[in-house]
Amino acid sequence: MPIKYRIQLSLVEQQTLKQIVRADKVAKHKRIHAQILLALDENGAALSEAAAANVCAVSIPTVQRVRKRCVEEGLDIAVESKFSRIGRRRSLDGEQHAHLVALTCSKPPESVCRWTMKLLADKLVELEVVETVSAATVSRELKKIR
Repeated sequence: MPIKYRIQLSLVEQQTLKQIVRADKVAKHKRIHAQILLALDENGAALSEAAAANVCAVSIPTVQRVRKRCVEEGLDIAVESKFSRIGRRRSLDGEQHAHLVALTCSKPPESVCRWTMKLLADKLVELEVVETVSAATVSRELKKIR
């Protein structure tokens, strides 16, 4: 099966990774990720994923994740972070959050004595602040302001 994510590091990038590997005080995951990228580099060692995993004492899925993160998000993110920055976008942005807070501080409908999470969610959709939102999301967003 052909490799989908190819790692081809420049000389500067190779030197940077080698400095990370040789550094005295560096986080363990950063050192391991740098070693993985150096092992996978097609301009250098060009080891297979299994061989790189064996040399770096990690699992093959770890090697695959670091390779993919390097290609998709960049060398810095692949080395520096344990977790990917690509993920699900926020349910409510800042303006929508502000609408929620303002709505929470306003008077509830006449038929009820206080706002519930479900009522708040329904009102946000009714006012066309958001397309859809769950009561759990409303609750999570309101916890942020405590």
